[in-house]
This record gives sequence, C-alpha cells and structure tokens, in this order.
Amino acid sequence: MACLDSSFFFCFLNKWAACLTFWAIVENMENALFANVKKLYDHKLYECVIPLAKLLKTVLKNDRNVATLELEYQVQLYLLASQYKEHQHREALGNFEDVIHQRRLMVRHKNACLVAIESAYPEFGDVELRRLAAECYREIGDHGLAASILLQVPVKSRTPRINLMLARLQHYGSGTQCTNKAEALLAYKEVLRECPMALQVIQALLELEVDGNEVNSLVMHAATVPGSIDWLSTWIKALAQIFDCKHLAASQTFQKLQNTTSLRCNEQLMMELGRCFYYHGNYTQAEQYFSATVISNPDNVEAIGLLAIVRGLNTGDNSADMDQLYAQVTAEPKYTPSHWFVHAQSMYDSGKFERSLSFVNQCLNSEPRHQEALLLRARLLISLERHKEAAEAYQKAQSVVPYRFEVYRGLFQSYLAQKRFKEAHDICNWTLRIFRNSPRGLTMFGCTLFHSPDPNVKKTARKFAEKALKIDPNFSAAVSLMAEICEYEGAPKTSIKLLEDHVSFFPLASLFTHLGDILRSQKEPIRALEYYYKALRKDPKCQRTLRGISLLKSSYSVLDTSALEDSSANKVNNQLTTNGLATPCGTTNLDESHSREASSSPAARSGQDGEGSVWHDVDADMADINYDGH
Repeated sequence: MACLDSSFFFCFLNKWAACLTFWAIVENMENALFANVKKLYDHKLYECVIPLAKLLKTVLKNDRNVATLELEYQVQLYLLASQYKEHQHREALGNFEDVIHQRRLMVRHKNACLVAIESAYPEFGDVELRRLAAECYREIGDHGLAASILLQVPVKSRTPRINLMLARLQHYGSGTQCTNKAEALLAYKEVLRECPMALQVIQALLELEVDGNEVNSLVMHAATVPGSIDWLSTWIKALAQIFDCKHLAASQTFQKLQNTTSLRCNEQLMMELGRCFYYHGNYTQAEQYFSATVISNPDNVEAIGLLAIVRGLNTGDNSADMDQLYAQVTAEPKYTPSHWFVHAQSMYDSGKFERSLSFVNQCLNSEPRHQEALLLRARLLISLERHKEAAEAYQKAQSVVPYRFEVYRGLFQSYLAQKRFKEAHDICNWTLRIFRNSPRGLTMFGCTLFHSPDPNVKKTARKFAEKALKIDPNFSAAVSLMAEICEYEGAPKTSIKLLEDHVSFFPLASLFTHLGDILRSQKEPIRALEYYYKALRKDPKCQRTLRGISLLKSSYSVLDTSALEDSSANKVNNQLTTNGLATPCGTTNLDESHSREASSSPAARSGQDGEGSVWHDVDADMADINYDGH
C-alpha cells in the first residue's frame, strides 16, 4: 500500500513538472514574441510590428492563463500606434476602444506598470491616445467624432497641438462652413498664448473676424513672446487689412517690411505681397512677386498656381513661360491639392473647360476650402454656360473668401446671365459697401448705372468713374468707362485723348478696339484701322475688333484698302510697349504701381474672365432694375 501511494505521488510530481515546463515554454515564447514586438516598435519598423503584434494578440487571447493585463495592454498599444503610422486608420480605431477600456481597468487598480509604460512612451498617455484617435477619425472623414473625442480632454490637459487640431475641426469642419465659431476661437487663442509666433493661427483668428488690435495684444502679452519682434505687429496689421478688404493698404503695409526690415525678399513675405496685388487687381505687380517666389523656391507649387493665374490675366503671349511652369508640376509623381489646381488652371487657359472642371473637383475633394479652386470652379461653370450652378459655386466661395472681389463680380455676371436683374443690382450695392475704396467696385457699379436707359441714372455714372480714377489713375476699366461717358456726353476728342494716353503705358486689346470704334465714328479710317490692327496683334480672335474692321472697310470701300492696311501695319510695328516696373526685391514705389485688367487666355477671349469686357457687356434689359436712391 505504501508502494502504491509512493508511485502515485511520483507520477503526480512528474505530471506537474511537465505542466510547469509546458507553461514555462509558452511563457518564454510569449515573452520572446513580446520582446521582438517591442524591439521592432522601438526601431520604428511599424509595418513589421503589425503582423507580429497580431500573432501575439491571438496567442494571449487563446491562453488566458498566461496573459496578463499589462502584457495585453502594451501589445495593443504597439499595434494601435503602428496601424496609425502606417495609415491604417480604420483598423487603428477598431483597437482604440479596447485600449481605452484596458487603461481604465489599470487606473482603477492603481497599476504601477501604467506609469512605467507612459514614462517610457509619452505617446501612450491618455491625452495623446485621444489625439491619435481624433486624427484617425479626421482622416476617414468623420470630423464630428474627431472633435467630440478632443472635447473629452480636460481643458488644462490640452496641448497646443490638440488645441490647434480642435480649432481646425471646429473652424473648417468637413466643408466650407465654420461648424462652431466660439469653440474655434477659444482653441486658437489658447494656441497663441503658448505659441505667439504661430502665423497661421493669427491668420485664422483674423479670418474669423477677430479685431486686429485684439490679436496683436494677445500675441504681445503671451508669456513666451520673444523680444524685438516689432515686425510681427506690422504683419498682423497687414493681414487684418486683407480680411477687411483693404488690399492696396495691406500691400503698402507689407511693403514697409520689405523695404525697412531684414525680412527683405523672404519667400513668405513675397507671397503675401503678391496676394495683396492680386486681390487688388494689380496683376502686373502680383506676377512679379509670384515669379520672384518661384525663382527662390521652384518647388513652391502654391506660388506656381498663383503665378499661372496672374500670367493668364495679364496681356502678352506667355505660352512658353506657362508651359515651363506646368512642366515643373507634371513631373511630380504624387499630387497634392495645389498640383491638381495647377493642372486645372492649365486646362482652363487652354480652353478645355470640362477637363479643367474634373481637375478642380479632384483638388476640392482633397481640400474643400482651396480658395483658387473654388473661384476657378465657378468661372468654369460660367464658361460652360451653367449659370445657375455658377451662382451657387460663387456663393460657396463667398463663405470661404468673402474678402475677394472676384466672388461678387462673378455673382453679378451669373445673375445677369440668368436675367435676375434685381439680384444683380443688389450685389452691386453690396460690393460697393464692402469695397468702399476699390476702383473695381466703383467701376462695376458705374458701368451698371451707365447702361441704364434712364438719362438721370446714366448721368450718375460719371462720379463713380471719377472716384475710381482718383484712387487709381491707371485702372484700365475705369479709363474705358470714362471714355464711354465722355463720348456719350459729346466730347469724343476728350475720350480719344484719354484712351491714347492710357494705351501708351497699357497696350490692351480692348482699349485699342475702343479707340478704333471711336475713330471710326469720327470719320478717321486710317487711325481707326491702325488701332484695330494693334488690337489684333494682342488678340487675333477678338470678335469685336474683327467686326470693327469689317464695318470700317464696308463704310470706306471707295478707299484703297490695301494701301490703308500697309500704312496701318507699318505704324503697328512701331507701337509702344509697357514701361518696365521695379523688381520685387528692388525699391518699389506703390504710388506708381500700375494695374491691368485684361487677359490673353482662350477663356478670357471668349468673354469669361476679362474684367473690362465683362463689365461693359451689361444686358440692355437692366432697364428693369429700380435705381431709386442712386
């Protein structure tokens, strides 16, 4: 009996030892797997972490006797972080809830291992995990859940990075509308209190209509503000002027930084100066600054896109330069929204509107608030004669860039095309209120009044043209309007003198044609034909010019037209060219800066983008508008 008991005891010990050996082997295997997962993560080999972490996760799930909460938690963390790094956002979110649940258990049991993990890996702290989850939600397009997760983080625990992300989510949301202005403002201000040099945050606050003085005070009273940054106050002032529709004043403010500080020829400063001139309608100066930016940084795709726009709006044959610009962009293997926009602008300049629209949509799918893409989309819809959609597109653009004149001009044009004359008149009034000292706004309203059939209303157009010319004597659209007014009032010589003086500096096809029309009516066929041919040199497809030549030849058929043409052609070869302007990095006199409102692109030649041509083609049915009070 004693022998039986003894044998049973030894048998039990052997089995127990075998079990312990088995569990030791399993535990060693799990420890080896875990050590390798940790090593891969520490070396940032995230793509290798994912499959191995999933294997270990399965082993731990199937063997609950060996798995510990600490081990499972760390494996989940490595897997979650690696999936995020490898852009597997949906998979990462699938693990996020498990991680949060396990962390709560460890906090509840006051697990010391949690402190050790978060000390070794700061990115595994609760706040950073929520930021990571919010970024995953944002990447898959669920901005509401992304903001909701960030709002769960206590205010005192929010880092500048989290505040900026929260502000962007509340400001932009998933489209063009601000979803929660109050929350966005609070978050932006918190960022500035800790990081006063965040220029994009300053710009965002000004865009949300915060007063420039308040923003400047917030920056200057920040705890970490560096000394000797007087230029920053000037920068803030200039940005505030842009959002307040004072684009010429903003260019003058930025110019002070260009002329008087060590920021001279800085890439960002030249971009801002170019934008100011572009928004003001001075495309020549804008082209110079954008061109200088591209020269200093050929990889600045945003600058290339803006340069393509203003070159298309300027006169002259820039096709070779434009092709070179576009070639720089097409060489890139991966496209950003700016790349898609440059392709869209290229198609637009070539008159391929449908293809351009598809590229614009690609750009807006990636970045719904891309300013130039929103405006280009609206222009394309006008080019395709989809005027109702164009009006809606301009209204959408207005919610993003209410400080851009192009929005209001486009709405005016869209309403006219739909014969919605009351809305067209209202948008003129509204434009004048917003751009009180803008030559473009004054000229647009003056053109509307001048084309009224009511003589009393027509007379009031002069004061708007005069005010526009007083602000900018070189504004071509205002000069053209004043020439029309003088001709209507019976002073054609004054009109001719005004236009001849202007075209000597700004040889625009529309002005040459205008001069030809007046001279034809004044029975001066040789001079008229001379200006018509000058116009054709600038724009060979201008229908108005070709019609003027046809009328001139039919009216003066008794003349020797071949001799007339030879005489005119010889004079055209000696035409004046535009005066040279200072380079962006040279001393620029803003009082002498010139603006040109024309375009040589196929789109503009068809009457879609040239400002002067648009404003002067006001439908005769504008007679239906009530002009009381003007």
